[in-house]
Amino acid sequence: MLFDDLVRAIRESPFFHGMSHDEQVALARLGSLDRHPPGSVLFRPGQLPAALYLVLHGVVEICRQESSELGLRPVAYLGPGSTVSESKVITGTAMSSLAQFPEGGVTLTWPRPVLLRHLYSSRDLALHYLQSLARRLEGTIANLGAHEGSNLGGRLEHFDLPAILQMVVDSGATGVLEIADAEGEDFGAIHTRDRMIGRIHCRNLSGREAFLEILSFPPPRGSFRFSNLAAGDDGADFQPVQPLLMEAARIQDEFAHFAATVSHDAYLQPASRQLVWHGDRNTELVEQVWHQLCIEPCGWGLLAEVLPFSRGQIGLAVRDMLLAGVITVDRGYRVGDRRASGA
Repeated sequence: MLFDDLVRAIRESPFFHGMSHDEQVALARLGSLDRHPPGSVLFRPGQLPAALYLVLHGVVEICRQESSELGLRPVAYLGPGSTVSESKVITGTAMSSLAQFPEGGVTLTWPRPVLLRHLYSSRDLALHYLQSLARRLEGTIANLGAHEGSNLGGRLEHFDLPAILQMVVDSGATGVLEIADAEGEDFGAIHTRDRMIGRIHCRNLSGREAFLEILSFPPPRGSFRFSNLAAGDDGADFQPVQPLLMEAARIQDEFAHFAATVSHDAYLQPASRQLVWHGDRNTELVEQVWHQLCIEPCGWGLLAEVLPFSRGQIGLAVRDMLLAGVITVDRGYRVGDRRASGA
């Protein structure tokens, strides 16, 4: 990168925004340009802070251990323009998180001794640094910066999609999280604004069903990209994300148990000439499954291709209908209700 590019990156970073040009130039001269191959770790829990990092390219995944049972889990993703370890590098206290580049990246790096010496010698830098940390403590820098958010992206095999969505929503950013398949074709999108989610689509699905499909069955070798938008999706009803994330996790877990029991191409057909349904499963969905099987008996995999519901919802509807005896399966499958067994 050219020296002017480094100065511009410092100027556009939310943490250094508003700093005098002379200080931006001085920081550019003091920093080193470091390239990090895929899987590179900036620091681990328990390590002492070694440097301040400004992300120039790539996405840094931040992981923390919320419990000994769960271990390290992704809690944030930081794209270009983000600074990493800006507080710890001053205090010198041990890191509590893991920071890594799943797909590789580039940072402008200031070793801790170099940064501290410059803070001691430059009153302007010290004041700006203090003000930036104070603003973050006050919570006024809650949103993703436009430069950062528009460059947040990567391959789904390296990132945790629910954590990405939760981080974007918690930031309060207005934008759209787009999901593409392995060929780069549109798979789905989720709009966000004011810590809520709005319009959602996934292939032929929309709304809640699209959300469940995206979170439960993201495309293999797919990718994601979050882009800031100047205005929100005013035509949509916005809602909190947490209940939907919990529902998606539940459906994914129950569906995995069902799919391991009944093959997607197991031959399903009505058990009688009339549907009698007293279950708690979505009646409209059950009726559509029944109607489709009356027209052409088939497997639940084909049902998932033709009905306007997520794959998980259709699979669990088929499970409940099999348990209720309103449809039958041609093979010797023993359909179990995981909820009833407490699994």
